[in-house]
Amino acid sequence: MMTKESKKVAGRPYALLRAGFPYYATVGMRRYTTYCMDLAIGDEGRLYVLCREDGQGGHIRRTNWNDDDLDTIGGSGTGDGQFAWPVSLLRDAAEDLYISDEGLHRITILNRQGKFLGKWGVHGDGKGQLNRPAGIAFDAEENVFVADALNHRVQKFTKAGKYLSSFGSHGTGGGEFDMPWGVFVDDLGQVYVSDWGNNRVQVFDARGKFKFAFGSSGTADGELQGPAGVCVDAHGDIYVADRGNSRVQLFDHTGRYVEKFTGDATLSKSGLRYIQANPKVLRAREMTTLEQQKRLRGPASVRMDNEFRLYIADFGSHRIQVYKKEAYPLTTDDVFPEPRSPSLYTV
Repeated sequence: MMTKESKKVAGRPYALLRAGFPYYATVGMRRYTTYCMDLAIGDEGRLYVLCREDGQGGHIRRTNWNDDDLDTIGGSGTGDGQFAWPVSLLRDAAEDLYISDEGLHRITILNRQGKFLGKWGVHGDGKGQLNRPAGIAFDAEENVFVADALNHRVQKFTKAGKYLSSFGSHGTGGGEFDMPWGVFVDDLGQVYVSDWGNNRVQVFDARGKFKFAFGSSGTADGELQGPAGVCVDAHGDIYVADRGNSRVQLFDHTGRYVEKFTGDATLSKSGLRYIQANPKVLRAREMTTLEQQKRLRGPASVRMDNEFRLYIADFGSHRIQVYKKEAYPLTTDDVFPEPRSPSLYTV
């Protein structure tokens, strides 16, 4: 059960003055960030976008803040450095890239130029074996946590693929999963898992001990349908790609619903360049209704950079939508104490 208690957590602000979270930019377009599943934020403005293809397969599209189509790395297939059904993408301190592949039941490692560095993972249900690995996340030591979806557990490995530990089993109770998808480890070592089949997010300590869960099935604020990617920022705020509801929801560190993002995209630079060069597309754009063109469609993942920019992999619209948070940490001296019971005010 979710706790409603708003306790001070070491390394987190006591409270936040939330000033806004406006739309910031759109990157990519259908012709090159096709069916984007995830992204990794590189140094010097580099962006790596993990894309699926219309059938089986996938690749990584390299781009930047100028929205240039630089090149692709990886590719479709079963060989070294290739993907059958990629899900999640990480970068390590050296900017090497780690990709989970649920079709091949493995993790593939490439350098940032696309050179194959290694792979690990064996299909099965034993310790260290994988069955449809989905989300992956690093902890502070760059150990890899894997949402082992069809084994209904989370496993922890070294970067080289050595099995370390696991937690979880199939079920609906606290610490049990029904096809976990997303996983994230925050700067305090807490592990967040989006529990796809149970329509909730569960939070664990660094050893895999269950702490609390939030979310339930539905479409209302705070409810979830097929939660996918999850991430946590330096304030402790939790972002969930609520894929079945085509939105991203923001919760505070206790799991309290704060707000949602449904999509505010404008044309990306690459989209603008393409449309301006194609008179037929220009005419179609001039004739269409634009409201729905802004919206998220089945977002698959969420990522946050150190400037509090939120990146949403907008899978169904083949682009990345970016928002930027404006919030100010508050101390106990800045804000009135939290009331012990609700108060009724009359005018």
